[in-house]
Amino acid sequence: MEEQTLTQLLTLLSFRHLVEALVVVALAALLIRGVRFMLDTLAERYPRARLQLGQSYPAIRLLVWTATVVFIVLVIVRPPDTVIFAMLGSLSLALGLAAQDGIRNLIAGVVMIFNPPFRTGDMIQFGGHYGEVVRLDLSATWLQTFDDNTVMIPNAEFLKGAVANSNSGALDEMVVIPVDLPWPCDIAEARAIAADAARASPYCYLKKPVAVAVSQRFEHGQCVVRLTIKAYVVDVRLERVMASDITERALEAIERAARPAPV
Repeated sequence: MEEQTLTQLLTLLSFRHLVEALVVVALAALLIRGVRFMLDTLAERYPRARLQLGQSYPAIRLLVWTATVVFIVLVIVRPPDTVIFAMLGSLSLALGLAAQDGIRNLIAGVVMIFNPPFRTGDMIQFGGHYGEVVRLDLSATWLQTFDDNTVMIPNAEFLKGAVANSNSGALDEMVVIPVDLPWPCDIAEARAIAADAARASPYCYLKKPVAVAVSQRFEHGQCVVRLTIKAYVVDVRLERVMASDITERALEAIERAARPAPV
């Protein structure tokens, strides 16, 4: 940046301009907090719209901060065109040389806003981590696992590898539940019992089908029949609860069916 341009910029940054810019930034931060509070309140009141409400927050935040920066530069500071072009050129060069990882993450975050592989509330698996997307920042994504761990993943990593999305914006998702039985057993009866156990669960989304697949395995030299129950849960957050409930119901029903009839 030329010395004359730098002098013009320092002249424009008066104390009054700095105070006005800080006030605008503070108001923008309060607005974003208010939007977040409103979306969380609406999500609690209307659970079926929770995912859609959460997905709108990153875009709203990006728009607010972009509008804030544009307002400060064009309305408060109002620099000449030569200063704006010089600032953009110097800023581009500085950003290109420094903080390359951060810039890659920011660019990936913007790309993910307009072409999202997942949204807030989705259950995803990436890099050995599986959990619910609870927060989407421009630079990182936050997952909440079923072990109650919060995992932060830089956004640039999602553009390098495959992401498995279990529900893709829907509130329900398929849950796969394996149940192992010793051989020999009545496979047809066990399969029917497993399907009934899934449908009897209060967490099962009955508008979608329940399926049970049968396969054979060997554990410690013993033949084992595996029943793989595939059912949909009404809410992705209840995935593990439904899996436990169906497993318990299926095993108890199969055990009762195997008891000899009283004489």
